[in-house]
Amino acid sequence: MPNLTLSIAQIKSLSKLKQKKFRSLEQKVIVEGFRTLSQLADWGLIAEELYLVEGQQSIPAKVVYQVTHDTMNRICDSDSPPSIAGLFELPKERVTKLKTAFYLDGISDPGNMGTIFRIAAAFGIDALLISPQSCEISSPKVIRASLGAVYKVPFYICDYTSLKALGLKILVLDMHGSVALQDFAPQGEAYILALGSEAHGLSGEIKEMAETSLRIDMHGDMESLNVAVCAGICAFQLSKK
Repeated sequence: MPNLTLSIAQIKSLSKLKQKKFRSLEQKVIVEGFRTLSQLADWGLIAEELYLVEGQQSIPAKVVYQVTHDTMNRICDSDSPPSIAGLFELPKERVTKLKTAFYLDGISDPGNMGTIFRIAAAFGIDALLISPQSCEISSPKVIRASLGAVYKVPFYICDYTSLKALGLKILVLDMHGSVALQDFAPQGEAYILALGSEAHGLSGEIKEMAETSLRIDMHGDMESLNVAVCAGICAFQLSKK
């Protein structure tokens, strides 16, 4: 077992990282859970510090601390923290060459945001462009829901003006879209598919930019689908193109 222990001052400092302003100030975040930490390790991302409750299986880290369940409750964001967590730098925005990307317009739910990152990693979406009105990407809730994919999938914050300046074909997903998703043929051209929240939908600015609107054909009387579910359907369908 690790023989290092956290001081009271260290615990107090780490507990502040639950707040966005301190994460931004320190550029650090606590990432929770064995599966997420293992996934990050598989991608070559190692925790600066690892916090373990006695009996918990360890993973590679620069420094390992033995902690109590009470300490985990103090430093972790979730209501029922696991027995392992790690300290990481915040996920960083980065630009990449785009062929297929999603634009996430006003996605405020951390669970949906994280799930869409996980979907993007699973189906090869090149990048996620995030509207400034969306939730914080470095939120522990987003990181947990993404299973660490916020560190894998390129992303950057992009307002409507910057999105238009990219000069790429913009599509929107709309329940009344003119083209069925399964019939969409990209013809090898780069494009960005814009997705809006279930509650508020896409902004008027995005709709005005769009060259094509796509729809997901559904059976029955269901009015709409959760945005993360829509993202999964779109990513799977587009990966076959």
